[in-house]
This record gives sequence, C-alpha cells and structure tokens, in this order.
Amino acid sequence: MDPLTIAALLVFAGVVGIYGSVIGAGGGFVLIPGLVLLFDLEGVEAVGTGAVALAAIGIGGARTYDQKGLVDRRGASWFAAGAIPSALFFAAVVADRIDSAVFVDLLGLLLLALAVFVVAMPTTFEEHGEPDLRFLRALPAGGVLVGFVGGTFAVGGGLITLPFLARLRRLNPHRAAATTAATAMLSSLASSTGHAIVGNVRWSHAAVLAVGAAIGSTFGASRAGRLRPRTVLVLVACGLVTTGVPLLLR
Repeated sequence: MDPLTIAALLVFAGVVGIYGSVIGAGGGFVLIPGLVLLFDLEGVEAVGTGAVALAAIGIGGARTYDQKGLVDRRGASWFAAGAIPSALFFAAVVADRIDSAVFVDLLGLLLLALAVFVVAMPTTFEEHGEPDLRFLRALPAGGVLVGFVGGTFAVGGGLITLPFLARLRRLNPHRAAATTAATAMLSSLASSTGHAIVGNVRWSHAAVLAVGAAIGSTFGASRAGRLRPRTVLVLVACGLVTTGVPLLLR
C-alpha cells in the first residue's frame, strides 16, 4: 500500500471517528460506504475490513464504560446471546454469497431505511420503575436482528440496539448508550471473525483505519454530549442519506 493511500485512509478514518463520537453512533454507516466509494473495495470486503476496524476501536470504549459501571451487564448478555451467533453466521455464510452489485444496492437501501427509522425515533424513553423480567426473552430476538444487520453489512446495529434496550430495560440515555457500545463491540467481534474466516478482510487497510478512527474518536469524545438529541438524530439521518444515495447511484 502506497504512502498516499495510507494518508488518505488515516484522514478518512479520523473524520469518521470524530463524527461517530460526536453523534454517539459509531460511524460504521459512513466508514463502510466510504471504503466502497472512495477506496474501491468490493462491498463485502469493505464490510469485513470495516468490521475489524470497528471491533478494534469498540473494545476500548466498551471497557471504559464497563469500568464506570454504566453497562447493564444482564441486558447486554441476553442481547449478545442472540447477536453473536447471528453476526457470525451471516458474516461467514450469507454475506459472501450475495452478488457484489446487489450487495451494494442492498446496503444503500438499508442506509436510507435507517435514515427514516432515525427521524421517527423518539428522543426520550421511559426510565421509571423496574424493567419487566419477561422482556428479557425479547432481547435475544432483538440480538438476532442486530446480528443479521451487523454481520451482513456492519452498519446500523447501534441505531437499532439503542432504542430497543432503552425501552425494554428502561435505561437512562447514558446507560443505554454504554450498553449499546458493549453489545455493538461483541457483535463486531463476531462479525469480523466471520468475515476473516472467509477472507473478506484487507488487513493492511483495517490496521490503518483502526489507528485513524481511534485518534478521531478520542478527539470527538471531548465534544460529545453538547448537541441536543434531536440535532444528533438529524446529523445521523443526514449521514445515512449522504452515504446511501451515492451507493444506489454508483
């Protein structure tokens, strides 16, 4: 890999890291399409490479949240019980069998669908009372859905997980975000493992992306939490549309 490509990957990953930290959504929905549109990676290879980088970055963040006692370990465990095997299966078995052109179109459609979902997402959740333990049974099912999305496309898992956990476990915004980060990290590890098994990872790119995104996310974290929830959702929706439309027009 030539020095110019390394520099471009570092800058791109740094920008994604800043954006992802400020909006609190990880940035995978910008990283993966960017690898396809700017660096000419095939759809499934971009997903595998991006998943490895996202997993590497997510480990540190999830560990920090857990040390602060913000992670709902019980909810995360039940959710991960569905997400981990699902992400591993769809990454290793399903994603690689989808035609490359169709894969990119599906990714674009998913991003636009997520944009609609984000705009309709409430900005506050019920936090009073204890969570109904019966809802624990629904968490693995939600994990399977997130594993499908994350394992196949490596985008959008956190956007689905956050309101799901907040509603069922009645978590405040900080605990919901921390628990989402923990489950997203576990799902990304499973997804990246599946893609690595079938050879969908360009390791040189993944290493550079992880470094750049880690630097960017550290810088962005210092500015996180200053925006109103509705402003954050608008920024997320704009990012989803900005990356989804070019994929469909490619």
